[in-house]
Amino acid sequence: MEELEGFIVAIGCRKCGKCENICPSGALYRINGFVNVDHKKCNLCMKCVKICPNKALVYME
Repeated sequence: MEELEGFIVAIGCRKCGKCENICPSGALYRINGFVNVDHKKCNLCMKCVKICPNKALVYME
């Protein structure tokens, strides 16, 4: 499997909370209910991208 070199961004978060506590490295945090990604902590496991029902968490190369 090839190693990912991009990052995950939050675009259009609807504050649903589905991604709450899903990140094993603690990279997700909220500001006024909207999810944000701490890129220094993110290991690109993609769990948040897969669970987001609104496709607000997106992998960017």
